Amino acid sequence: MRKTTITTILILLSFLIFSQNKTAYVAGSSEDYKKYGLKPGNIPEIWEDGIRTAGKKGTFEWWYFDAHLEDGTTIVIVFYTKPFTEIRKDLIPFISINIDKPDGTSIKKAHYGKTDEFSASEDSCNIIIGKNYFRGNLKNYEIYFEDDELIIDAKIKRTTESWRPKTGYFIYGNQGKEFAWVVPVPQGKAEITYTHKDKIYRSEGSCYHDHNFGNSNMPDVINHWYWSRAELGPYNLIAAELISDKKYDDIPIVVFNLSKDGKTVADNGENVKLYRTYGKMQTAGERPVSNELMFVYEAENEEYRYEYTLMRKKNLMEVKILDALVSNKLKRGLAKLITGFNGAYYRMSGTANLKVYKKNIGIGV
Repeated sequence: MRKTTITTILILLSFLIFSQNKTAYVAGSSEDYKKYGLKPGNIPEIWEDGIRTAGKKGTFEWWYFDAHLEDGTTIVIVFYTKPFTEIRKDLIPFISINIDKPDGTSIKKAHYGKTDEFSASEDSCNIIIGKNYFRGNLKNYEIYFEDDELIIDAKIKRTTESWRPKTGYFIYGNQGKEFAWVVPVPQGKAEITYTHKDKIYRSEGSCYHDHNFGNSNMPDVINHWYWSRAELGPYNLIAAELISDKKYDDIPIVVFNLSKDGKTVADNGENVKLYRTYGKMQTAGERPVSNELMFVYEAENEEYRYEYTLMRKKNLMEVKILDALVSNKLKRGLAKLITGFNGAYYRMSGTANLKVYKKNIGIGV
């Protein structure tokens, strides 16, 4: 068994055990692929990382990137058509940046762009907000950000094939409510250069990029979620659980992608059972969070069984999301009243391990 640092874990609210039915599910029938204009399977095309919502009212969309660098720095960059608490509004270009350095210091940016400085392609990822851009073609990406204090230049090369869970569309109820998820870069190599207050930093490391969009206010369909990714020897894992709102019977949707040497080897979330230790209450958001979780992947017609375990060591960040997005206390209160959103965001470090079994014989990883 090999242990490694968990690269990223996000938790919103608490964790629940699940049962499966069709009130909330990932679309995957042949009719679903035709409906969304997708090729059958789990590998997206270049256009699927292009803009899908046009930023219109009643939608949200973002392009997420994180990197874990050799010098111990972690970077998260997200380009939005609008903050996801502003779904009822038209386009509000927004960029968030978090740089957490090994000495414990951080650089945080919440940048609002002008509407007339925003453009995006439907054919590929090419998001432009003023001087800033996020662009690529599934294999290679570039991200650039600049303001008076900070300049970031990121070069990304994909090392694991692009992926999505079935069609990538999560369906809630029968009213056409959707949340979609595409993973153009499950794992990649990043070269990062950033200048902060005239001091230049350079490093390389591992990275990840995904793309989310939808047509419904997230708190209306999703009660909470848990997300992680980890690199273990030749394996790369993405594992998540999204618990539906109570109007959809609290049904969870499990996302699980295991790749080996750059190729997906297991990815059907319906084959996963999830276990946890008892949740402990966190200060921010007053959410119970478990210190240990296990995803067990097993299918009758597949040769291998996988056990993926996450063990938390410490919180890197814990904050109420509205506090981070809205600085004015009165406006925060109004946003909470109007949207009903009261989510909390946690980033954690810890360890992960993977056990692989073939005919009840464990294989060390």
